[in-house]
Amino acid sequence: YISMHGSTEIMVSYLTAALAERGVKVHKFDLSVTDIGKLAMALVDAATIVIGTPTVHVGPHPTVFSATHLANALRPKLKHAAIIGSYGWGTKAVEQLTGLIPNLKVEVLGAVLCKGLPKSETLAELDALADTIRDRHMAL
Repeated sequence: YISMHGSTEIMVSYLTAALAERGVKVHKFDLSVTDIGKLAMALVDAATIVIGTPTVHVGPHPTVFSATHLANALRPKLKHAAIIGSYGWGTKAVEQLTGLIPNLKVEVLGAVLCKGLPKSETLAELDALADTIRDRHMAL
């Protein structure tokens, strides 16, 4: 993930905590400081990738775009994907990011996007996403 004004970071932190509470092992990567090699190594053993992005000019942040492109090129054996993030006026981030990962052959579990700062409805959607991810992991 990357966050520009804090909204996406709030969502990522909330989802990370919700997954940990449900017994799902989580590795959080802030792309503004992450060594991309460490991200690539973590993807090898991951079952699910959650991509967190703010919207920049209607699409995903360029750093998230680049990391997603890398994940697609590496073709890790992921089973699931989800997208979370924020926007100000409008967004096509979900469409653009799902279009970037055809090699992953993942089930996209959904997207949680919010306009501006996340509100209680957004947090409820993140809880539901955490439940879905936990359920999918238990079925593996």
